Amino acid sequence: DLSAGNVVIYKGKGILIDWDLSKLITIQGARQVNRTGTWQFMSAHLVQHKDAKHDVEDDIESSLYVVL
Repeated sequence: DLSAGNVVIYKGKGILIDWDLSKLITIQGARQVNRTGTWQFMSAHLVQHKDAKHDVEDDIESSLYVVL
């Protein structure tokens, strides 16, 4: 999950430091059945649809919230 607590700034660059639930994009299916993450940084689609599949687009939206 992307959130402000999972990113550090080092020499002017943001580095993601939490890779616990990451996976290769070619791997099918969820790594974890239960929804995880900081809801303030979740995509609007995932917050509104509890059973929705987590996609790359959701992570892109989450990264926007981290920057804001």
